[in-house]
Amino acid sequence: MLQYAQTSPAPHLFTRTEYHCMAEAGLFRHERVELLEGTIITMSPQNSPHAGTVHRLLFVLSRILGSSAYIRVQAPIIVNDWSEPEPDIAVCQPDPLDYTREHPHAQQVSLVIEVADTSLTYDRTQKAQAYASSGILEYWIVNLVDRKIEVFTDPDPAARRYDQQISVAEGEQLSLPGGQMCKVADILPPF
Repeated sequence: MLQYAQTSPAPHLFTRTEYHCMAEAGLFRHERVELLEGTIITMSPQNSPHAGTVHRLLFVLSRILGSSAYIRVQAPIIVNDWSEPEPDIAVCQPDPLDYTREHPHAQQVSLVIEVADTSLTYDRTQKAQAYASSGILEYWIVNLVDRKIEVFTDPDPAARRYDQQISVAEGEQLSLPGGQMCKVADILPPF
């Protein structure tokens, strides 16, 4: 009698290579998606406060950091072979080719920022785990719901978490990688 191995059904996780092949075949033609931990995530449409805050961040960070960093807006970063998220902002090491040959790898990223209203739970859990597991040194969530910035530092890649977390309120300042200061009020949208 023939015996079969008993296995439970399991989801198929996609690699970055498979993800790119699907995109090239046109599978995501009219969708905003990203690959996180092998899963293709459909992203929500951006509302005005979200989009406006992303552009405020770009303006503020560009003014403060100048040419000392390369700022990517809603563009992919390579976390590992199973994840290629598209954070709202990624502050990266300058690249002479402007990352036209390959997206920045986690070790080239000094700060990742997500602007969150409807995605707050996702950004605090799955996104934080992915960024911490890759060793990205600092992760901010611009929390539009509570009008504060949540700062995650001291990644523990093995535990897939950041060991330090603080919340910075509207009247306070944040220290950027490199030591420059940034006012929280300059980032949050006006009432």
